[in-house]
Amino acid sequence: MTELPKSRDELRRLIAPRSIAVIGASEGGGAGANVVENLRTLSFSGEIYPVNPKHETVFGLRCFPSVEKIPGDVDFAAICLRAEAVIPTILQCSRRGIDCGWAFASGFSEAGEAGEALQRELAAVCRQLGFRLIGPNCVGFANLTDRVGAYSAPINPQIQAGSVGAVVQSGSICLALANSSRGIGFSKIISTGNEAALDSCDFIEYLVEDPATAVILAFIEGFRQPNRLLQVAKMARQRNKPILLLKVGRSAVAQRATLAHTGALAGSDRVQDALFRQLGIVRLNDLDELLESALLFLHARENWPKGEGVGLITVSGGEIGLVADLADGEKLFFPALSDDARLSLEATLPPFSSISNPLDAWGVGDLSETYPHCMEVLAKEAEVDLVAVSLDITSTLAPKQSEQYAAVARAAVQVRQSSGKNIVLFSNLSSGSDGPIRTIIERGRIPLLQGTRESLVALRSLFNHARMLRQLPSDEPQGSPPEEDLTGFFAGKHGFLSELEAKRVLRAYRIRTPREVLAGSEEEALQAAFRIGWPVVLKIHSAQVAHKTEAGGVELAVSNEEALLQAYRRILANVLARVPGATVEGVLVAEMISGAIAEVIVGISTDQDYGPVVAFGMGGVLVELLKDASLRIPPISSFMAAEMIGEIQGAPLLRGFRGKPCGDLTALSNTLVQVGRLAADWGHAIRSLDINPLLVLPDQQGVVAVDSLIELR
Repeated sequence: MTELPKSRDELRRLIAPRSIAVIGASEGGGAGANVVENLRTLSFSGEIYPVNPKHETVFGLRCFPSVEKIPGDVDFAAICLRAEAVIPTILQCSRRGIDCGWAFASGFSEAGEAGEALQRELAAVCRQLGFRLIGPNCVGFANLTDRVGAYSAPINPQIQAGSVGAVVQSGSICLALANSSRGIGFSKIISTGNEAALDSCDFIEYLVEDPATAVILAFIEGFRQPNRLLQVAKMARQRNKPILLLKVGRSAVAQRATLAHTGALAGSDRVQDALFRQLGIVRLNDLDELLESALLFLHARENWPKGEGVGLITVSGGEIGLVADLADGEKLFFPALSDDARLSLEATLPPFSSISNPLDAWGVGDLSETYPHCMEVLAKEAEVDLVAVSLDITSTLAPKQSEQYAAVARAAVQVRQSSGKNIVLFSNLSSGSDGPIRTIIERGRIPLLQGTRESLVALRSLFNHARMLRQLPSDEPQGSPPEEDLTGFFAGKHGFLSELEAKRVLRAYRIRTPREVLAGSEEEALQAAFRIGWPVVLKIHSAQVAHKTEAGGVELAVSNEEALLQAYRRILANVLARVPGATVEGVLVAEMISGAIAEVIVGISTDQDYGPVVAFGMGGVLVELLKDASLRIPPISSFMAAEMIGEIQGAPLLRGFRGKPCGDLTALSNTLVQVGRLAADWGHAIRSLDINPLLVLPDQQGVVAVDSLIELR
């Protein structure tokens, strides 16, 4: 991939060209005709140069037989030709001094081996020439800010310019967004297609730096430069430009099987989910969620909510039930009303009204009398950070109802201005909206969302993003450096480390392990047990026995000499029977750790796109049963570690469940940070790592890595 050019002039020629050669232009329909007509629809003020040896004019414009014959300067080439003609045309453009353009044609990497070979050649040519290409196999771009584009489908003359930028790999999804009629104005709509030269991250970065773009939408099938996404997302956060992403491909992707449990926790899509959350990218599930969230974020980005309390106003108990059911899945918080709020509402609403949050504000049927006061009261509540108003403003309202709803809309604008809090109107139906009321709302800078589920998803996404911005930690140290330089230790090693070797790595990163001794005989095992103190744990020590329990290679709570001798012999017999040919180096005699609050697993897995991934979940059999884990891309801060602990379903067990003592969460957090440091330092050498179990002791007593498995590349 070539990097997007950084000079202002080069960026202008790519997305805001002042002169365009339309190669393959004609009046007979197709992409070449649409590009010329779209430029006129957009009122493009620059030069349009149709290129086609078969015509002298196209739509009244002089047509040139080749790009070499164009007399003036040309910023951009719209290549509307078949696939096999794209590379020769780019070579001609380069000789003419044109260094950027768009290729409409399909027939490249999506078209089998021959197409893949053609795309590799195209990419090589673009790299060699420094030619910045959009596509191929895409509908192009429409720059509504500068009224220019190279877009293969007809553009609606009513398309609205605004401050939402979109980067879309799919052509049909690009058209769907452009034609969505949701009242969202676009700054730029960019279809990236096969991304032979420039990819979606290049264009997202462009929108991050674009002063006309406030919110960025992206529909992505796959990131071709995953590591660049980290840089681009950081830039977006710094510029307060949320990235809303619809990333397809949630289904399971086959990965290399590994003996480490962590690999089962870190499926490709789960890694991406964790990464997006970590980067502050808002992931959504469908186009409706994407559009509703874009509208909400567009209005809220200058006034992010300071908390997550929702004051909700509806017109019926049934609607409250509908909203409550869906809101429960999104974990929205509806704080209880204060006594003052209840008294004020009781004075306005009829005696039979139920005063609560969510609030049924139907009253006696005239919403213009009840809704304004109810909005004011909820907006004044200290725990309410956003007021959501359910109002089904369809396009077919009766005149009297339209008047009532217009009064509610005007009141919402006033409450927003007086309270300084976000006011959101949403309709339970996705069926259009009343034009005059929509005008009131838009002028008052209040979003009108459509669809109950989609609206609630947008609210949850907003709160998550605002929390991320509030809690975004400073660049704190990412763990302590190792106490031992492991460069020489790792040199020449591959496959699985022995348990003693794995624990040496952990101790180097200040992760506590039990006291233990490797015994080569029964007598040595007895001596070790006396030194360590009864009871002890016996474990087989063999590089060929990765999972000791399954091989019968572990004996717990061995409390005396006779029990130790019997356990020692059982272990050897079990392992030799179940793992024939295993090389047994001895038996580990280890300190028996008691009093643990819980067993957890901490590990490192390797994702094929993003590299090392740190996983955390409940340990023991629960890791297999629940697949309950939180993931992060290292390095990990203490803030991120605390998030990881809180995300798993088993978190209440660690905090003191049903009278049990609280675990040492500080030590657990520190261990996650140190594993993150280990992953960042040695991810190039370690394929996977498991600490399972990591025993969590009561508060201020620490955590202990009882067993560890490390597989090297």
